Amino acid sequence: MIELPPTAKDERTGVHHMWKIGTAGVIAVVTVTTLVILSKPPAPSGVENGSFGNDCCGSLTLRDGAMILNDKPTTRYTVGRDAKGPYILPRSYVGGLDGVGFEIDGSRPTAKLRLDRLPHPTTLLVQGGRTTYMFKRQPGIAS
Repeated sequence: MIELPPTAKDERTGVHHMWKIGTAGVIAVVTVTTLVILSKPPAPSGVENGSFGNDCCGSLTLRDGAMILNDKPTTRYTVGRDAKGPYILPRSYVGGLDGVGFEIDGSRPTAKLRLDRLPHPTTLLVQGGRTTYMFKRQPGIAS
C-alpha cells in the first residue's frame, strides 16, 4: 500500500470539493435562469382583434388567431413584432388581388401584414403585387 503524505491527501480532497462547489454553482445558475424565463407572463392574446376594411378588397377580420376574409374563415395567423413593428403572419399567403379581392395561396411564401400599433391597431397593410392596400379599422364593430 502506498502511503501519501498528509499534504497530498488534503490537496486531492480540496480539488474534489472545488468540483462539487463549481457544479452546484452551475446548477444554481441554470435553475434560476430557467425560472426567470418560465415566469414571464405570456403575451396578451387578442390585442390585434378587430375588423378592417378597404374599398379594393372588402373586409378582413382578426379574431384570436383566426383570419376571416369577406366573412369567410380563411386561415390561422400569429402576431409578432420585429424591427419594423408589429405584424400578422398568416399560415398561408394572403394578399390583395388586382384591387378586386384577396388572393390566398398555400404554395407561395407567407408575407407579413403590417399593423400600425399594438394593442388595438387602426390600420393593416396588405401587399398585392406591386400595390400595398391599407385596411382601416371599421368603427362600430366590436373587437
